Amino acid sequence: MDSRKNKGIDRREFIEISAKGAAAISLSPLPALSSCANSKTAIIVFGACYHDCPDRCSWKVTTVENKVTDFQASKNNPYTAGNLCDKMVSFPTDVTFHPDRILSPLKRSGPKGSGSFFKISWEQAISEVATTLKDIIDKKGGEAILPYSFGGNQGLVQGDAISSRFFAHIGASQLERTICGNAAVEGVLATNGQTTGVLPEDIIHSRYIILWGTNPILSNQHLWPFIQKAKSNGAKIVTVDPFQSKTSEESDWHIQPRPGTDTALALGLMHVILTENLQDQEYIDRYTLGIEQLKEHVQKYDPETVAHITNLEKETIIAFARAYAESTPSLIRVLIGMEHQVNGASAFRAVAMLPALTGAWRHFGGGLMHMTYELFGEALNWESINLPTELVNPKTRSINMVELGKALNNSAINPSINALFVYNSNPAVTTPNQNLVRKGLERDDLLTIVSEHFLTDTARYADYIFPATSVLENWDILDSWGTPYININEPSIEPLGESKPNSELFRLLAQEMGFKEAYLYESDINIVKRTLESNHDYLKGITFESLRKTGWAKLNLPEKWMPHVEGNFKTSSGKCHFYDPNLEQALPDFIPISYSDQEKKQYPLHLLTIKTPKYFLNSSHANVDHNLEKEGKPYLEVNPSDAALRNITDGDELKVFNGRGRVLITARISNKVKQGVVCMPQGFWPSLLKGGSSANALTNDLLTDMGRGGAIQEAKVEVVKV
Repeated sequence: MDSRKNKGIDRREFIEISAKGAAAISLSPLPALSSCANSKTAIIVFGACYHDCPDRCSWKVTTVENKVTDFQASKNNPYTAGNLCDKMVSFPTDVTFHPDRILSPLKRSGPKGSGSFFKISWEQAISEVATTLKDIIDKKGGEAILPYSFGGNQGLVQGDAISSRFFAHIGASQLERTICGNAAVEGVLATNGQTTGVLPEDIIHSRYIILWGTNPILSNQHLWPFIQKAKSNGAKIVTVDPFQSKTSEESDWHIQPRPGTDTALALGLMHVILTENLQDQEYIDRYTLGIEQLKEHVQKYDPETVAHITNLEKETIIAFARAYAESTPSLIRVLIGMEHQVNGASAFRAVAMLPALTGAWRHFGGGLMHMTYELFGEALNWESINLPTELVNPKTRSINMVELGKALNNSAINPSINALFVYNSNPAVTTPNQNLVRKGLERDDLLTIVSEHFLTDTARYADYIFPATSVLENWDILDSWGTPYININEPSIEPLGESKPNSELFRLLAQEMGFKEAYLYESDINIVKRTLESNHDYLKGITFESLRKTGWAKLNLPEKWMPHVEGNFKTSSGKCHFYDPNLEQALPDFIPISYSDQEKKQYPLHLLTIKTPKYFLNSSHANVDHNLEKEGKPYLEVNPSDAALRNITDGDELKVFNGRGRVLITARISNKVKQGVVCMPQGFWPSLLKGGSSANALTNDLLTDMGRGGAIQEAKVEVVKV
C-alpha cells in the first residue's frame, strides 16, 4: 500500500522509508540484566509476545541462574487476562532452550538445500560476509542485495530498526513488505481514511456482531471472551467465511460465500439496504460523500445477481442485509482474511462502507473493528525508529516480497539479485509460488545469509546462518496492531551460546565494512528509551521506568472511544467516501479472474490455504515435536460431492496439483467447504512432509487490486488419489 500520505500512522512504512529525520544518536552500552545472571536469587522481568498476532500477549518471566523457572501470561493485563495461546504456553522450552536451536554461526558445507553446515566463529562469518557484500556493491551496486524480512519478530527494535538503516546505507533494493495486511489497510483507508475503529474490549456493547473473514477462536483468542460476553448480553454472532471454521460453528449464523466474492456480497447488502430504505439518511447526508453514485452502482448487485456470484441463496442475502441494518449497535469485525484475493482491497473498501450507510458509528460498540496501529503511530516517538534524514526516500528500486520467486529467477533485471539477507522470515515456507522461490534459493551465485533460531526450510539454503537471540534474551518495545496496549520486553536471561540480537548482527557488519555513521551503532536500549520519549496525551505517564515495573500499559484513550459518531473521518474531505473519483476505481467493484475453458477443465477446484493449525503461527513452532504431534498430519478438506466424482474416500492419500507444483496429503471428506472448493492448512514445513511440498507450492504470486498484497487464495487445482 502507498501509505506515504499517512506518515505517523503506518508502522511498517515508518520502518521502511520515512519522511521524518532522526534525532541525534546517543550511543549507550547495553545495560546488565536486572540482577546478576549467576545469582541464585529469583529474578522477575516482563516481556511480550513478538509474533504477528493481533493479541500481543504480555508475560512475566522468573529466572534463577540464567534458567527460566516460571513463564506465565500477565494476570494484570485485562486483555491477556492470564492466558497465553497454545503456541506460546511453553515458549522457553519450545524455542529458547530447545535442543535443536542454533547457537553458533554456521557455514554451508554441502549443496544448497542439503542442510549441511559446519560451525565457524562470529569473527570469520562477519569477515567473509562483509567482504562478499563489499565485492557485490563494488561490482554491481547495492541494489544487487535484497533484504527479506516480515512479521517473524514484530518488536520495533529487532524487527527492523538497525537493519533498515544498514540496508538503506548500502543502497540495497527495497522490499515491499506487503504480503499480509496492506490490501486490507488500503481498502479501509480508501473509505474511512483510517483503520482504527471500535476498540476490541468495546465489542461487549455490540448487539449484532459480524465476524467477516476472521476466526478469532483460533487467531484472535483473547478477543473471543469479549465476544462471548456480548453474546451473553444478547448479541447475535454471524460469521462470513467460505470455510466452516471453529468460530462459525460457535456462531448463531454461518454465511458461506464462494471464495473471493466478498466484494459482491457487501455491495449486495448495500443494494438491499438502499432499496428498502434501511439506511441512516441523516448520517449519510452529514458525514459521507458519493451516496448517489453508490446507489446507481449497486443496482447491478441485486440479490439474484449476487446469489449467482456468491453461491448463496438470494433470501440469505436479503435477510442478512435486513438483520444488520435493523440491529443496534451493529459491529463488523475484520482482520486480514478476505484480502488474499484479487479483489482484496475492494472487499475491505466495500465492507467498511456499511457502518456509515447504516449509521452504526453513532452507537457505542457500533461500527467497524479493524487495526489499532495508528494509535501508536500518533503516540510514540518514531524518530527513534525512522530512517535518519540522510537516508530518507532512497532512490533504489523496490521488489515486492510476494514476487520473490520471480525476482530471484529473473536474470534480465539489472542488476540481478546476488545477495539475499533473510531475517524474521521463512520464505521457503510462507511465500507463494514455493517451487519458484526454492529454485531461486538453489542458485550457486546467490549469497544467502539467514539470521535464525532453527534450521528452517529457508536456512537449509543459506551460505551463512547467524544465531539470533530469542525474545527472552533481548530488549525491545512492542506496539500492537490489534489492541491499545504497549509492552516493553526486558531480557530475562543472558543470550545462550553465541546468539546475538538481529540489531547486533547489523552493527557488526557495519563495523566490519568500515562505516562510521553513528546511526548504525545505536544501542537497543537507547532505541527503546527514545521511542517512549513522547509528549502525546496517549502516552502520558507511560515511561521506560513505569513499563519496567508493569511490563505493559494501555494507551490513555477516551473512556468511550467513538471515532466517527460525528464523522471525523481522516479522508481528504473528513467524510466517509462511498465514491472517490481520484482512485483508479472510483467505486469498489467485483472483477473476478478470467480463466480459459481449458484452465477450468484442467484445474476445476478452488484451493483455500488458511491458518487452520492450532499450534503453529505461520511457520513458527512447526518444527517442535509436541506441537506436530498435537496438530497431527495435515488434511485436505474435500466436499462429499467432489470426493464422489473422483472416487475419493475419507483417509485416502491424495495428490493436489496445478502448473506450479503438487502436494501429497490425506483426504478428509466434510461439508466444511462447499462443492468446488478444497481447503489445505498452511504453516507446515515442506521438509517435514511426505513429498517435500506444502501449501504454497500451489499458490499464486498474483497481486491484489490495491496495496500490492498477495492474492494467495486465487489458486486452482485438481485432486487425484495416489
